[in-house]
Amino acid sequence: MSELVNDLDGKTLSNSNKSVLDELSALIWGTSLFGGKITGALNSGILGQLSLAQLSHLFIIWRNATFLPQNSRVRLIFIEALIKGIIVALHPSQFHQTDLFAPAHPIKGSEYSQIQAWLKRRVTALRQEAFDSYESKCWLKNIIQSPVLCGTAEEMLSLDIRTRSHELQNLKKQIETELYIDALPERIRKDFRSDWLPSVSLILSEALQKNQFLADFLEDETENFAAFQWDVVSTTEDVKEVIYQIKNLLGHPQNYLSFTQIVDFDIEAIYQEIQKLGNKDSGLSSLIEDVSKTNNHRISLTDSKVEKVLELLENSQEFEDSTSKQERLEEDLTNPPNFSPSRFSPERKRVPVASVVLTGLPVPRAESSLNAMRPIWRCVNTLSGHSDSVVSVAFGQQNSDPERRSPYLVVSGSWDKSINIWQLKNLEQSQGLPDSITDNSASIYSVAISPDRQFLATGCADSTVRLWHLPTNRRLHILTGHSVPIYSVAFSPNGEILASGSGDQTIKLWRVSTGELLGTLIGHSSFVYSVTFSPDGELLVSGSTDKTIKIWQLKTKQLVRTLIGNSPVTSVSLSPNSHVLASASRDETIKLWQIQGSASDGGTRAAPTRTLRGHTAEVLCVAISPRSPVLASGSHDKTIKLWHLETGELIGTLTGHFDSVNAVAFSSDGHFLASGSHDKTVKIWRPFY
Repeated sequence: MSELVNDLDGKTLSNSNKSVLDELSALIWGTSLFGGKITGALNSGILGQLSLAQLSHLFIIWRNATFLPQNSRVRLIFIEALIKGIIVALHPSQFHQTDLFAPAHPIKGSEYSQIQAWLKRRVTALRQEAFDSYESKCWLKNIIQSPVLCGTAEEMLSLDIRTRSHELQNLKKQIETELYIDALPERIRKDFRSDWLPSVSLILSEALQKNQFLADFLEDETENFAAFQWDVVSTTEDVKEVIYQIKNLLGHPQNYLSFTQIVDFDIEAIYQEIQKLGNKDSGLSSLIEDVSKTNNHRISLTDSKVEKVLELLENSQEFEDSTSKQERLEEDLTNPPNFSPSRFSPERKRVPVASVVLTGLPVPRAESSLNAMRPIWRCVNTLSGHSDSVVSVAFGQQNSDPERRSPYLVVSGSWDKSINIWQLKNLEQSQGLPDSITDNSASIYSVAISPDRQFLATGCADSTVRLWHLPTNRRLHILTGHSVPIYSVAFSPNGEILASGSGDQTIKLWRVSTGELLGTLIGHSSFVYSVTFSPDGELLVSGSTDKTIKIWQLKTKQLVRTLIGNSPVTSVSLSPNSHVLASASRDETIKLWQIQGSASDGGTRAAPTRTLRGHTAEVLCVAISPRSPVLASGSHDKTIKLWHLETGELIGTLTGHFDSVNAVAFSSDGHFLASGSHDKTVKIWRPFY
């Protein structure tokens, strides 16, 4: 691949017009610095000490220096990275069915020819840019309105997080527009959009390690930055640490691209394809077999029909229209609904329910029968006793033994540092004050009860997990290992393992009987807000503010699937048969994911089967009934909504809390629902037919 761009060395690139390479360099420097800061990947080291103003200044220095004609060799490195990146993203081994529910189909011969023809045209255009014979269309459109491309450090600093992310998303889309990716076969465009940028990032990380010129360029420009910020970057060692940090960040794009890129990519597969790129027998070179054999800017294509189709696409108004429609669609998907004031209007139109029907739970025979059988849920009890917000609730397994005094057990955790325990014979009758555990040094963020009702686990703000013997309220263990607060705890179905999800981006597994740490699951790039086990105990599901849901195999402690949303995930819940996964998001929606066959089958890029809209503020919690196809969701809008899990239809809205609903939990028989709120209460709800 290196011979493809060697003949460009020594050429001086003019700066009269900004090109796709200028846009790419601005995108790389912008996403890595600002994205790494937001996701926490730059919380340490020299870059971690820089303020947002200083990062903006560093970004402008790196961006402007890359634009300069005297740094044409840097542009050549970006050319090579982009060409290699799109080759890796288009390798046949990367082609796979993106629809989780449809059978895989191999790439057809005509589609392969179309891909090869597209790739040759793109490489030709990039070579022309290297000789400055190609002018970027998007620069002419964005010259005034894009602070990422031409703004000052002060203008970058003035942008809030959402706007800065949106600007970088637009820059990525603009590069894709210039690459004419709509000329690729439709069923691989999504994967290409997902893979090309992380591929370029990994290749640039490798170049930064092997190409001394790129390292020298960054060192020189960082020294220029240090001249103004000498109090932070004051020595040669400091400068080298900055280069080391940026190389490490580019080598782990999942740690910063979540700031901008909300689609998933399989990092291990990309690594493997990049390694194959240097192998002449890998088959990768066949995609561009004619490119390196000629120095002509115009490359004759093997398929004249595909060439004609591409030419028509690139020069027709219909193509431009389809591109803009696609961009508008992506913009709708990437911008959380709460950006729009109209989302809060009580008169807004109801979003139509999709016609997809999930499998695994009973489907109502008809709309009329559903209406006839639909219950009305009402609050039957309000449990008071906390002096601050209730942020977690849990039902104990229903006790069917009539001799036992408490068929129902409800536990709540609060910011007041206490745990309240209600042992109730009848959930509809108040039983006075609860048992209260106050032997805590920090707020309680999460509570969980073991299936046999013998153990209680709490996740605390002081970074500890505490285990209690529930019958006696005696503390058994204080589990340490996390470095920041614990946001979620869950017991395995057999009660032997406890999982804890933390703001330190990890999940830890503990042996309940001894408190022993069994392992740490690493893969998220932001806070882990929710963990839950599959009913068979083989899998663990975690939801994070990095906008991903990850499914882990407990036996091997390996990640087997990643699901990607477009907003931070606040809560996850699995159906009793593990076929349906529900997730709550900060974008006011609940997403339903179908896990075909087994969730451990592996794979990435699964899309939600349905998105449920109805809340008017971020959704904080979800729970699926263990006995019926009912999903409950609690929101910052102070309501609880009940949905039919199969049809996605809104069954009812429960009102009564005076503040955000932070937690919901069904009883094991499915007859009752508990909710915890910032209004300091726990409410018990049940259906009336």
